[in-house]
Amino acid sequence: MFQKNKKQVNLIIKDRAIRYMVTSQPTLTGVVDYGEIQLEAGVIIDGKISEPESFASVLRMLVSNKKWKNNRLSFCVPDASVTIREHLVPKQLKKAEIKSFIKMELEENIRLPFSDPVFDFVIIGEENDQVKILLFAYPKERINEYLYAFKQSGLVPVVADLSSLSLYRLYNELDYAEEGDHLLLAQWGRDAAVLTAFNENKPVFTRQIKSVLSQDSWELNEESEEIIWHGSQTEIAESIDEQLTMLERFLDFYQYSVMDGEKQINKLLLCGDFPFLEEVETNLKENYRMPIIILDDLEKNMQMPGKFADVLGLSIKK
Repeated sequence: MFQKNKKQVNLIIKDRAIRYMVTSQPTLTGVVDYGEIQLEAGVIIDGKISEPESFASVLRMLVSNKKWKNNRLSFCVPDASVTIREHLVPKQLKKAEIKSFIKMELEENIRLPFSDPVFDFVIIGEENDQVKILLFAYPKERINEYLYAFKQSGLVPVVADLSSLSLYRLYNELDYAEEGDHLLLAQWGRDAAVLTAFNENKPVFTRQIKSVLSQDSWELNEESEEIIWHGSQTEIAESIDEQLTMLERFLDFYQYSVMDGEKQINKLLLCGDFPFLEEVETNLKENYRMPIIILDDLEKNMQMPGKFADVLGLSIKK
């Protein structure tokens, strides 16, 4: 009985920040606490823990201050190394057998940019006498580093998710998803922009665009808790232009390579913790006629800043 009443801790970890949310139940009204703490540059680089002791120290302090010891934890694996692939498997296989089949395929036929992956999959359809699955893969070594740090801090990890799935979950929960959508989810952060295309409520292609901005030029204002940029506005504008060029290539690839020229992205969802997100929004609206949804516009539904949308979406995972 006590275990059932335990609160759930939900964490999103970026290169320079940890966003947290504590919930009493997996609903939009179940939030009891949320916040964000900043990480020093170099603690996490491209989603990899580069300074384990520093990261562990931050986690221990957070768990101690918030009295989270022995609480269940849901977290999102960092986006930098997530790989999504479509794959075909024999139709007669049961779900448990598909997992064994994928393990064999990973050794021979499925090419990934890393070895020894942790993976999961969802069935998305059929093709002739085969079943089409969507495979999610992540480097096992990296996820084990996070699991070790979480356990050492006193948390009990039970769920690992993707931030793109968490955001889409919230988007769907708020009744923004429509049948026939080809949605581009653009997560704009200080360190990178992550683009994920969704079709039929499933992610089908993802790409990370690393920011060219110096991460040392961002600083936290302790009084206002705002992130301040100490570089030039020209650098910001050039960085946004470069990432928008990559976004345009992403749209073309989705239309002509993924959809064989038959369909294209028809809606864009913009979110993230980039302090100049309004400038990105302005550029997008000037260049594209498709509907552009800004998660900051949903604050009236969420009762919190839009940058917490990812961890809120994680917290409502059932």
